Amino acid sequence: RRRGFFPRVPHPGAAGGRVPPSKSQPATQKMLALALVSAVALAPAVQHSPLAFRPVAPARSPIPTAELRLDQKIAGTVAGGAVLGNLLFPFLIVLNKLGLYDPPPLNTFTYIANNAMDAARASGEVSKWLATKYSQDVWSDLLSQYYSEGSSTDFLTRAGGVCDLHAAWCDGVIIP
Repeated sequence: RRRGFFPRVPHPGAAGGRVPPSKSQPATQKMLALALVSAVALAPAVQHSPLAFRPVAPARSPIPTAELRLDQKIAGTVAGGAVLGNLLFPFLIVLNKLGLYDPPPLNTFTYIANNAMDAARASGEVSKWLATKYSQDVWSDLLSQYYSEGSSTDFLTRAGGVCDLHAAWCDGVIIP
């Protein structure tokens, strides 16, 4: 009586180490031969065979060459600008400590520009959507006047100066 799906196969060591021949061996040999012939016949049609020869691309040199692509040049420029931008302020601080550079009073100009923005908003001169732009323009004008006056804040306090014409702008601001 047969149990299960698979036929009962005797153990190779049971009959003196030899497996008795079965009726399916010639059919199995024919199927293996047919599969081998088919594989050999279809092998040229397979283009991505793992046995096919693939040339290896030459390794790229780590030394930069003059033949950089445009995107590499742009990426290098952006990265270099970011590094220099981050190092600019510490460099200016060192120059200031050494007495080689006197920075403008940026905080004073920021306070005056913020007061100017608040006064313009209160009078209805500027809408709330353009108030920040207005403040930035005032700040930029103060900075350009500072340098055109020879790096001096005299243009703020003299007669006819910014604080004389716009008293609300300079309220509560300490001018160096």
